[in-house]
This record gives sequence, C-alpha cells and structure tokens, in this order.
Amino acid sequence: MTPKPSLLFVHGLGADGTYWGEVRSLLARYESYAYDQRGHGTTPLGNEELTLDRLAGDLGAIVRSSPVPGPVVLVGHSAGGAAILRLAALEPTLFGSESEIVGVVLVSASCLDLRCSVSGYPGRLLERALLSLPSIALRNERCGYFGRWMARGAMKAIRVISTWRWPLYGAEASRGARHKFSTMLSSTPPYTLSVMLGLLSRFSLPNLAAMRRVPVLIAAGEGDRIASRTYMRLLSEELPSARLAVIPRAGHLLPLECPEELSREIQRFMDTLCEEGK
Repeated sequence: MTPKPSLLFVHGLGADGTYWGEVRSLLARYESYAYDQRGHGTTPLGNEELTLDRLAGDLGAIVRSSPVPGPVVLVGHSAGGAAILRLAALEPTLFGSESEIVGVVLVSASCLDLRCSVSGYPGRLLERALLSLPSIALRNERCGYFGRWMARGAMKAIRVISTWRWPLYGAEASRGARHKFSTMLSSTPPYTLSVMLGLLSRFSLPNLAAMRRVPVLIAAGEGDRIASRTYMRLLSEELPSARLAVIPRAGHLLPLECPEELSREIQRFMDTLCEEGK
C-alpha cells in the first residue's frame, strides 16, 4: 500500500506561509507544511538574483529535505503555482507515482494579466500603472526625504489597492480576508514585489511533461481578474487529464476568500488520489 501523502503548501506573491492557515486547519487529517518563499515573511532574499527558477530550486530542496512524512502533493497559489510549474521543467524526476511528488494542486496559478478585466488601451495603461508602484518604492526608498516620501506613498497605494474588491477579489470576499492579505503584502519588501511582478507579467508555460505523470487539480475563481483566461486555457490544454474546479463568485485569492470551498475540492482530490494508491 502506498503511504498516505502529505501536503506541501506554496504561497503566492506578497503572502507568507500563514496564508494557508485556514485551509490547513480544514485539511488537518493530512500532515502538511507551509513555508515562506524567498523574500517573503521570515525568509531573506539572500545574495542571489530573485528568479522563478530560484524559487523552484528552493521548493525542490524543501521537497528533498522531507519536512513531512511520505510522498507529497504540492499545493501552489498564483506565483507559488508558477514555481511548481518551473520545478516540473527543471527537476522532472521529482514527479511520478514512485517519486517524491505524487500530485499537484494549482490554485489560480498564473501569469499576471489585468487586461483580461479591462480590455484595450485602458487595460494596458492600468496594468503598467500597477506594475510600476513597487518599482517607484524601490527606486526612491534611499533617495533622501523626497524619495522616501515617494516610496511611502507608493507602498501606501499598494496597501490601499490590495483592500479593494477590484482587481484581486470576488464579489463575496470578506473585509477580514482583504485586510489579512493587505497586511501581508505591506510587509513584503519593494524589491520582491517589483521583481516578481515583472517576472509574472512575462511568465510563459514551461515544459510540463513531468506533470502529466501525476494527478493534477486546477482550481480557479469564477471572477478571477488576475489569472489570464488565455493562460488558464493553455494550462488545461497542456494537462488534458487535469480536473478543473471553478469556484463560483470567487476572485484570485481563493485560500482567503473561500477556504471551505477550496478545501473541499482539495479533499476530493486527495480522496481520489489515496483510493487509487491502495
């Protein structure tokens, strides 16, 4: 009999390991582990350049260190999902029924494309404006009084925007969920935000042959304005055996907006995985 798999959670941009707290509690029957990605929470940036390949390498090292017993199912949200996709391309031998990674859950795993919610020139202008805020903070935070004032203003704008329903959340996201993410986001260094937003805006699907060897669940919010619809369609085409679960009235931040619904989908996925492993 195959050992019962554990869950390894990977958060997205601007969050930290606590982002998964409610989902982990709802899935307490499984051993689980969540960590702070490089440049987030308590994990420093280090001296190396921040790239998605670096984040994927960090994830691979954690998988090999076995922080939880047995094989693992990776659960990645947004940029965390992008790190999983890169890991599949960089270290394909980690994926497989007899390998360390026996399943993957991609939660709003995405590139960044705000133009899907505001099309044409307004969408391009809006995307450029929002992508510029962390860069403004980064460039000015050490440039005298006026520069620091500009940096504080840019970070304040980021905090305020991250509490708006548009563009991050669905129609039923609670004020508490929005405040929680805003607090985490405002604690993320401007460098991390600036570099990662740029990387995600240019992200394209890597070779996913390794992920076709394991069961995959793709969870998405019906009202997600961040994950490009084109990108999600391409992802589904690349992984034709994956199950797609669309959660009604939810936006991009499913673990905070609708932890119960997301946990139920993950539970169904794990039940099927464990049944097939008997």
